[in-house]
This record gives sequence, structure tokens and C-alpha cells, in this order.
Amino acid sequence: MDSIQPTPLTRRAALSAMGAVVAAPVVASGSAPAPVRRSVEGKVALVTGSGRNLGGSTVLELARRGADVIVNARSNREEAESIAEEARGFGVRAIALLADVGVEAQVNQMVAEGLRQMGRIDILINNAGYRTGSRFTEMTTEQWRTAAAVNFDGPFFCSRAVVPSMIANRWGRIITVSGTNSWHGQTNWAHICGSKMGAVGMTRALAVELAQYNVLVNHVVPGAYLPRPNLTGIPLGRIGLDQELANAYAFLSSEESSYITGQVLHVNGGELRV
Repeated sequence: MDSIQPTPLTRRAALSAMGAVVAAPVVASGSAPAPVRRSVEGKVALVTGSGRNLGGSTVLELARRGADVIVNARSNREEAESIAEEARGFGVRAIALLADVGVEAQVNQMVAEGLRQMGRIDILINNAGYRTGSRFTEMTTEQWRTAAAVNFDGPFFCSRAVVPSMIANRWGRIITVSGTNSWHGQTNWAHICGSKMGAVGMTRALAVELAQYNVLVNHVVPGAYLPRPNLTGIPLGRIGLDQELANAYAFLSSEESSYITGQVLHVNGGELRV
């Protein structure tokens, strides 16, 4: 996630300012928050593109649930270190490693260092993405290849690098992320949609190939998580909250999802029903 997103509270305030009806998940009046289930305790998770935004929220949720975490950013070490420091507040180990996921050598170096410091990698969330639009008739080969490098090669490089650790421990979770535009199509996004859907095919193939090692491979498709003036088409009538998406990743990262592999989970408030 490349652009800075406001916090859930700021997003809700922004929607209210636009006159939108903002619904929130229902919580019983006067009830205390449920205790956090340490559902991934003892596991090590690598989340790419997690120095901020939804990736950062996912790192913190996994840490809250007991996982040691590896924060990845392409170049902004300060942001990545900040997320890692916040994660340590949950009593887990956390490190920040820089790498461009579209560059094989950098991915291999990042994973090698993660394994050196953490000893294992059990969970990989391929969150990093390239999202710069271009009209198809004006699209350059460089733009096409950049999208493919980050959105398709990146999940391949990262998955290939971490799978040996998962096979050795006979336990693993790989989750790759796309977006609803890849499913219904979007003007100026042919390179984005194409590369993201390629990753869906890889998800399905890896789910079959790695099942014998208890490595589960799934795909998550987030819906709207940025303020927008028109909520038409979202049955729940609101955008999603970072926490709600992080909850989905945490579930698929845990033993609670032990019979789910090769699947695509849409987290979009009903906007796209597949």
C-alpha cells in the first residue's frame, strides 16, 4: 500500500463529513472487549509492504495475537522500524527489513536475514503492490513490467524463498492480496488487473502442490478501505476498517483455518459477490 491512509477513526469522520451514513460493527452496550486469543503464538510472520497502512495494521494484529513479525518496506526504513517498535509492545520479537519484492536478489537477502534472526518463517502475507494507473493505449512496456514485477513476480519470489522453512516445519500459511478491480476490471488498470489475477492462479496451483506439507495457500481480495463520496454498491453502506481486514488475515494465518486452502476470500462489505 503506497499512499498514506488515515486511521479508521479519521476515515469514519471523513465519511460523516461527506454526509454518508456510517455504520459500525455492533458491540453490546457496556460489554468488555473479548480477550485476545493468541492464535498465532510461536509463529513468525513476514508481511511485505507493511511499513504503513493496511500492511502495518496487519503486522500489529498478528503481533497482538502472539506472532513474531518481520516488517518489510521497499525503502522507508523509518516507517518500517516504527511499526516494528509498536509490534514489540505486544511482547513479541519484531524486525524491519528493506527489500523491493520485485527484485529477486533483494527478496532472497531479506528472507535469509529474517531466517537468521528469527529461525523460521511460518506465515507470509504478500501485501506489497504496485497501483499506478495508465491508459492502455499509452502504457509503456516499462509500466507493464513494473506492475508484473511487484504484483506477480513479488509473490513468486517471496513464496519460493520462504517455502523451504515451511516444508521443514510441516506448517505454513501463504496469503496473497489483490483488489476488487482485478475481478470486475477497471479503466487504466490493465497491467494491475492482469498481474493480480496471475497471482490468483499461482495461489491455486501452490495450494495443491504444498498441501502435502501442511502449507495452506489462500488469496484475499479487499474492497473499499479509503474514504469515497459514493457508497452505492456496498450493501453494508460503509467502507471497511483496517482492523476488519487484519482480522481476516489473522484467521487465515492461524490453525483455525486448517481446512481452508486454494480459496479466494473477498472482504468488501458485499460490494462484489463472487
